Amino acid sequence: MLEAYPLHPMNLKHFPGLALAALLATASVHAQTFAVTTDTVPTAVSAVNKHAAPILAALKLGDAAKAAKVNEVVTTFFNGLNDWHHQNDAALKGLWNEFNHGRSKKDTAAANAALDKIDALYATFKPQHDGFLKGLGEVLTPAQVETVEDVLTVRKVEVTYNVYTQIFPNLTDAQKAVVLQNLKAAREQAIDASSMLEKSAFFKKYKIKIEDVYLTAQGFDPKKAREDFAAKSAKAKTDDGAQPDTAPEAK
Repeated sequence: MLEAYPLHPMNLKHFPGLALAALLATASVHAQTFAVTTDTVPTAVSAVNKHAAPILAALKLGDAAKAAKVNEVVTTFFNGLNDWHHQNDAALKGLWNEFNHGRSKKDTAAANAALDKIDALYATFKPQHDGFLKGLGEVLTPAQVETVEDVLTVRKVEVTYNVYTQIFPNLTDAQKAVVLQNLKAAREQAIDASSMLEKSAFFKKYKIKIEDVYLTAQGFDPKKAREDFAAKSAKAKTDDGAQPDTAPEAK
């Protein structure tokens, strides 16, 4: 497996309507803080089944035995996830607040320190995380395991990657590969988050790596690229007679 582009220790159309929304979410990673709530995953069996149902629908296995095994693996994972978050959400909330504070104060060291603590806390869930992926891998192909991860993160890898290729149309294949690696690394962490807001926060963490570290080092100006793309999108909508979208907030 390819590794994501490393963050310096001291730094951090097939979805109509979603692409520009993802652009606006991507905009101004310097200025944003992440108001994460750590809502514990529901404990009821029916709620756990709500997670398994869309996974099985996306997989389209056509094999009752495989479907039953996947359902068992998913149910076990979410039961463990719920228990873990019940014990750790209070600490996580405080750490995400530390991260928000560091970002708002433009204190990169403090923000990164908070992220390190978050990663260390989530490391205690690694046995369950690894067991989940191992269990899936015993039944599914690698591509199908990725499908499960995509369902659990509402296909953020695909949507965000497509937006990046529009904002930065001159990316080389090698650069696109690094962007994709980072987004998949974000997905790997996000599947353990208990709320969609926290999943998004993990993706923002890697967008900072992609933009502030990698693309900037590659000679791109992410702020200008976002602004140019937003202006072009607004002009295209105006030309079509539609109401232009609001441009991304400046850094």
